Amino acid sequence: MSQRTDGNHGDDKYVDYQKLLCGQKTLNPPVCDLPCELRDTVIDLLHSDRESLKACSLTCRTWLPRARYHLFHTISLGRGDRGDTFVLLLRSSPSIAAYIQDIEINGSQGHASWWTTDHRKGMFPWPTLGPATRVHTETDLTEADAWLRRVLPEDTRLLGKVRSLRISALPLGSTLTETLRLYFQQIKVLSVDGCKALAFSDFVAFLRAFPRADSLRLLAIQWLPRGSSPSEEGPDSFPRLRSLELSHKVDVAPFLSWMIEEGAHHDLAFLDCSISGQKCASAISQLLKALGPTLEDFVIGFRETGDTADVLRRSSLELTHSTGLRKVRIQCSAISPTLLHSSYRPSLSWIVILLSTANSPQLRELTIAIYASDLCALNMEGLDVVLSHARYSGLENVVFEIDFEKHPVDKWQISCVGTRMVAVRRRGLLRFVAIRARTS
Repeated sequence: MSQRTDGNHGDDKYVDYQKLLCGQKTLNPPVCDLPCELRDTVIDLLHSDRESLKACSLTCRTWLPRARYHLFHTISLGRGDRGDTFVLLLRSSPSIAAYIQDIEINGSQGHASWWTTDHRKGMFPWPTLGPATRVHTETDLTEADAWLRRVLPEDTRLLGKVRSLRISALPLGSTLTETLRLYFQQIKVLSVDGCKALAFSDFVAFLRAFPRADSLRLLAIQWLPRGSSPSEEGPDSFPRLRSLELSHKVDVAPFLSWMIEEGAHHDLAFLDCSISGQKCASAISQLLKALGPTLEDFVIGFRETGDTADVLRRSSLELTHSTGLRKVRIQCSAISPTLLHSSYRPSLSWIVILLSTANSPQLRELTIAIYASDLCALNMEGLDVVLSHARYSGLENVVFEIDFEKHPVDKWQISCVGTRMVAVRRRGLLRFVAIRARTS
């Protein structure tokens, strides 16, 4: 459960830390003796019900640890009074820190970030942003680091059990990186969203601060085209990643090129990428070749890149070298909301082209995630022919995740997939997952 500690209001939606601490001192004796397995199961079933979890934590002393596990498993720190409250909480009851597994540190405040709050400051222009956004400065780094030191506990060991860290809307620099390293160098999962660095070398130094991380999610990150070479050795080695997720908001070319050059890709078994253009596709192509049989799980999609089949061919993006693949997931539909209800549909021929290059005898599962309205654009007959090839003899599941949005599930559309993919259907491989958005 995520307990926000930012400046937002609406106290009924958040845990009142002070009441919990006061309640800890006046706990009533248990009214009944439940087997510990049953007690924990009941509390686990309430993991998304904050009010019930708070009540459980006040029921009796034996209920408190499991309730706290769900209440404090995930913590979100934002700019505002609740960030300061988090420090007071740990100072008053440091035992709570043992339950914290995931932490999000969000530098935004409403719609404002460190680089949008004061339009009088400015040093370096951001070439990829419009003029309305204030530029990122060294002052931002100092202010962000001061705020971070204020909302984190004085004892750096208190957060030693944290395994997942998400950084959002923060300026990345040496001082802030060092602060984070002191608290979180033991983490396994690192996510970066909406952050900026003054140079690519600053971003690499930031990643080096977490040498034990084996999973990296880059959702949005920018850096200025200046500064020292990132190939310079830092105090810590680059983490040996097993999992890498790259969104279309990341300029992946310099990052992947650097990873390959430094040999930081050798252990990568899971790759999730969203192709945003020719440059991005070429970088992913080079990574696939460098990974070879190491890659086991691959997720790929395109983000409105024009003729996707042409981008695929020109970049030589193929699965020929990925001889160790066990799972492939195709994200068919990644169009903007403005085009979602348009009659225009981008070509999906790239899917058949890409899958025709597969060369892994270990491949067991293929998942195709697609909007129901896009099913007509998918060349299922061609896909059926490709999947009938000997290279796919080990396939066990061909899963269609069909998103019907807010429309009722159309069983006729589902049956049409089986009608058009006769060979795959006869092998008993077809599976369907129907997704329907909830109506308000």
